[in-house]
Amino acid sequence: MATSRSSPADRGKSAEAQVQKWLEAKSASCLEFAYHRYPDSRSARGVIASQPADFEVAHHPFAYNLEVKETANAHRLPRSKISQWATLRKFHIAGKQAYVLVHRTASNDWVILDGAALFNHEEAPASFPLSNRPWFPSAAAALESIFP
Repeated sequence: MATSRSSPADRGKSAEAQVQKWLEAKSASCLEFAYHRYPDSRSARGVIASQPADFEVAHHPFAYNLEVKETANAHRLPRSKISQWATLRKFHIAGKQAYVLVHRTASNDWVILDGAALFNHEEAPASFPLSNRPWFPSAAAALESIFP
């Protein structure tokens, strides 16, 4: 069976789908858990303004922005992959926690960047280190560590 390369519009969609499946199941099984999928401004071809993240998640008593990324680089996530970094930081400062869940395709595992990893600088760094961070074998395992 031949494999095809994904188009730029499809990159990360598989990772987002895995996360959304877990969020749906968690929301259905837990009264104090809810999520919302923000509209995708890229899919809307710019008609919709850029959103702060892929998902808004509420897990009593907190609310979170959850962004899902995919990278082939096992060691770093380029800053350019988090175009909404400034918006996420603004929400973080205002009290809404942020997580970026990164699927590393080369090793087929998942790494979580939390507020401490994302916002420990005044300006966004050129890239965010992924080495020396806990890794998880699946999106579900990573999400369970954030939202037990």
